[in-house]
Amino acid sequence: MPPVKDIPVGSVLTVAEVKDFYVPGEEVTITKDYSVYGVITADETTGNLYKEAYMEDNTGGLYLRFTATSGMYIGDSVRINLNGATILKYNNMFQVDGLDPDNNTVKINTQQFRTPTVVTINDIIANDSLYQGRLIQLNHVEFLCSELGQTWADAINQSSEDRTISDTLGAQVIIRSSGYANFANDMLPTGKGSVIAIVSRYNTTTQLIIRDPNELTLFGARKVDCADVAKDFQDQSVTSGGWTTQVVTGPFNWSTSDQGSAGNFYGMMSNWNGTANVASEAWLISPALDFSNSTAPVFDFRNAYNYLGNALEVLVSTNYDGVSAPSTATWNTLSVQLSPGSWTWVSASDAPNGPVDLTPYLTNNVYIAFKYTGGSTNGSTWEIDDIEIFY
Repeated sequence: MPPVKDIPVGSVLTVAEVKDFYVPGEEVTITKDYSVYGVITADETTGNLYKEAYMEDNTGGLYLRFTATSGMYIGDSVRINLNGATILKYNNMFQVDGLDPDNNTVKINTQQFRTPTVVTINDIIANDSLYQGRLIQLNHVEFLCSELGQTWADAINQSSEDRTISDTLGAQVIIRSSGYANFANDMLPTGKGSVIAIVSRYNTTTQLIIRDPNELTLFGARKVDCADVAKDFQDQSVTSGGWTTQVVTGPFNWSTSDQGSAGNFYGMMSNWNGTANVASEAWLISPALDFSNSTAPVFDFRNAYNYLGNALEVLVSTNYDGVSAPSTATWNTLSVQLSPGSWTWVSASDAPNGPVDLTPYLTNNVYIAFKYTGGSTNGSTWEIDDIEIFY
């Protein structure tokens, strides 16, 4: 029989006592035998972690980094000898680094699963030192509407991605997933429910690491209804999502900008070339919409403008073909709330209008368009954002 490797116990510490070794701004290497006991709460099984694990005892959670695949699994009761390991914070995340799976770990038992601590998003954000590295459960949460239709991460380029969830109080937190995870290419769940995850941190941002997408039971009715068609221009593309543009007159077309609201992009159109106005007509047109099975479709968007010129026109058609010049179709004007100017943002649904009613168009092949017109002597700059169509 091969000899059994004896890994010394030394002084026994709790997780909280291990964290007391940390010296701000320094990396502390342990040179004596100290042992910490706990249960593994996250492992490498799904590929969301690599040469990493999380463990927990009754005093807190630890992020463990190994020199090789650890062979640790969720529910393993373990003893970690800290001799030779390094205690540090990397981007404000406390960790025990440089652990050798053979020389620093002892597996005592299996199937010793810990019950996650039920908390709120505000709890974990406000009490980072308490919850960092711990297994938690959030209830009554859902992904933001802007995240729906997305995958967990970028499996093609194998890059990590952040996805944001919100609770019924409006508090938000990021779930970060690896592009190497075996669920990276799965679609995000669309309902409301509970999430089991590990609390992590990157600089000043609290983030969650999930162990398995099956631990997200997001199947209930959402608190926030999501638009069937939504466009917020954050991808800095005017034509993503099937939208198209038609330039009828002049050299200008719809574009995106975040001027005046850094990082918050919107669609914009102007006929100013830097020295003069140029006669222009340009359309931004939705993809084809099918309201034939709807009973009360509605439409909303935000808008702002400045400078003298024609008002933005918002139009609807049921006989446009999606590719030809807008003049080939019949367009009806929609009554919407428009900005009073001076870059003041308003919603089309602001009083007295309410959401724009589309019930006269309960058919398929419906198009909504934003028509900009500017003259050779004047012209406004119009900005639009957060287009939402519910049907």
